[in-house]
Amino acid sequence: MKNKLLKWGSIAIILLITMSGSISFAAAQPNSQTPIKHVIYIMKENQSFDDYFGVYPYGPYGMLKNNSIVGELSVPYGIQNDISSIKVPNYPGLGWLLGYSHLRYLNSSSQVDPGEGWVDYHGDWDWGRNNGFASYSGPASLVYVSNQQIPYYWDYAEEYVLADNYYTPVLTETLPNRLASLAGYSPVSNDFGPPPYVNLNQTIFYQLNQNNVSWGYFELFSSTQNPPSSEIYPLNSIQGFNNLAYMNNVENLSVFLAEAKNGTLPAVSFVMPFGLAGEGNVPDISEHPSANITAGQDWTVNIINSVMQGPDWNSSTIFITWDEWGGFFDNVPPPQVNAFGYGGRVPLLIISPYAKENYIDSNVLNHDSILKFIDYNLNIPYLSSWVAQSGSVLSAFDFNQNPRPPVVLGPTPNIVGTIGNSAGYIQFENGSRLTLTAKLTTEQYPIPLQIPLTSLNYSSPPFKMPVSSYSFSVPPAWLSTVQFFLILFSLVALIVAIIITRLAGSFALKQLFLIATIILGLVTSVLGMIWTAIPATPVPPTEPTYSFITDLGFIMIALGAIILIFPYIKRFLPKGEQTIPDNVRFMAKAIIAAGAIAVIASIIATPGMVFPVSTLTPNPLNPPQTVLQMVLATISPLTGLGVIITISSFSIFVVQRLYKNKKKIINLN
Repeated sequence: MKNKLLKWGSIAIILLITMSGSISFAAAQPNSQTPIKHVIYIMKENQSFDDYFGVYPYGPYGMLKNNSIVGELSVPYGIQNDISSIKVPNYPGLGWLLGYSHLRYLNSSSQVDPGEGWVDYHGDWDWGRNNGFASYSGPASLVYVSNQQIPYYWDYAEEYVLADNYYTPVLTETLPNRLASLAGYSPVSNDFGPPPYVNLNQTIFYQLNQNNVSWGYFELFSSTQNPPSSEIYPLNSIQGFNNLAYMNNVENLSVFLAEAKNGTLPAVSFVMPFGLAGEGNVPDISEHPSANITAGQDWTVNIINSVMQGPDWNSSTIFITWDEWGGFFDNVPPPQVNAFGYGGRVPLLIISPYAKENYIDSNVLNHDSILKFIDYNLNIPYLSSWVAQSGSVLSAFDFNQNPRPPVVLGPTPNIVGTIGNSAGYIQFENGSRLTLTAKLTTEQYPIPLQIPLTSLNYSSPPFKMPVSSYSFSVPPAWLSTVQFFLILFSLVALIVAIIITRLAGSFALKQLFLIATIILGLVTSVLGMIWTAIPATPVPPTEPTYSFITDLGFIMIALGAIILIFPYIKRFLPKGEQTIPDNVRFMAKAIIAAGAIAVIASIIATPGMVFPVSTLTPNPLNPPQTVLQMVLATISPLTGLGVIITISSFSIFVVQRLYKNKKKIINLN
């Protein structure tokens, strides 16, 4: 009996081990519709397509056009042949008055950060005209780099697939786009919160867990596993993510490198340049300006090399993209598919033994297209409607070809500004380092192709300008010019009214010019409210939508109204012949100065009226519905105090000057 128990017990143990092994094997090697068993998703920071690949494959000023390899490469839709003719008005619609700015080549690995956010990016976009970069994201946006800064990215484009019609899901900055890349939607329009949160069961992580698919999320953390919540941006915006079933999959980059070496990569790997990157003595490898983009490229190359040199290469695909375009110029207006966007065009590199060589994928794609490939490949339902409606990356692959051997590139630390001297390195996980191998700068780009181009049985399709499926009212091209002249005439009318007042001219004539000032300012403002400069944000935070020139219309209305009604208010003010004491005059000037300083300081510190104050914002799921609610939600007490002091002191100043001109001194005692 005892022997039988031992026998059956042994069989049961063997069965359990076998079953657990088969489950583990199924998680690591899911049943897929393609030969791809491992998806590696790398997302860097803030670069537009034209900024990185606008002059690919020819290099700056077309200097490589005569190269025997470059001359045969496929050409994406960039700025290669049209740079000199690209000009951006210094203010949308007023280029004829304020002039134009041109693109310039940035011969540096460090960029200046352009303006970012819903307002700046929609101002850049200018309702599809792409005319606002100089005035919204600023002069720093009008630059581009080349193979001299990012040679290995250009090598990957040459050897594998470069998508030139690929966009971010949301026309705004980092957080909404990163959340959309993980959940197929975004609950916010800007870098805001949490709250609101993305629900865990709406994410790709939940979907993978539910379908018993292995996955890992890898960054530069301070610990090998379960890093502190302060390091897991943007996962901290996912409600319920911080439980062990999910946090156990959040691991340091060193774990990814070990798994790639051992051939134990999960089915889906998210490799992100956050955590401790850019903090202390850990280099910023995100490529977000002003980080060194060559060093960021080298970090990415080492991630790719770890996969290429590991056992899982023949069943892997690597997607490299950038979360958003950072305000850098791009010549293709993103198509609008809903109230969120698409956002600006960014590069996508697809690297795989099954990726087509020298292929430009011009299908309209976005971050959700990668989620769509994951879902399709695993034969599970699409994560969201955004994912389902996104374009497919399948045309970038040739699954009938034999797996291509890897193209292993060597990071180059001898480029000016990169890390290290004789050898570069990436530092992570409490000080440990990953050494970068060196390669001569003359051997970077171009490199020989694996397959002769004459042997390829496909060619890159022609680029087609994307078309918006979401309707919106485009402001007419004449709007800014008409508003400018209305403001100009309004200002002239105001000046004439002031001159008439000083010359003691006709009271009725002065009133007529003041009324003209108000009417012209009113027409300016109404036009700006009908056709706003910036589309309203569909979800919090709420932000201003009016242009600077529309705001000038509001100011002209206020100035005209104050001067118009002042004679009627003056009769109720105290009269007297006593002079203003010096201490009172000094106090009035001090109040004016203090008010101006308070406004400036509050905008810098809060930053006041320019951006919302999260601690004062009402429930993000119930955004402001009225102008008053928006004001209360977007300014701090310091900003409000500064505005009140400035308005009050300005009023005192105006009263004082008018009475002085009429030889009537107000008794402020």
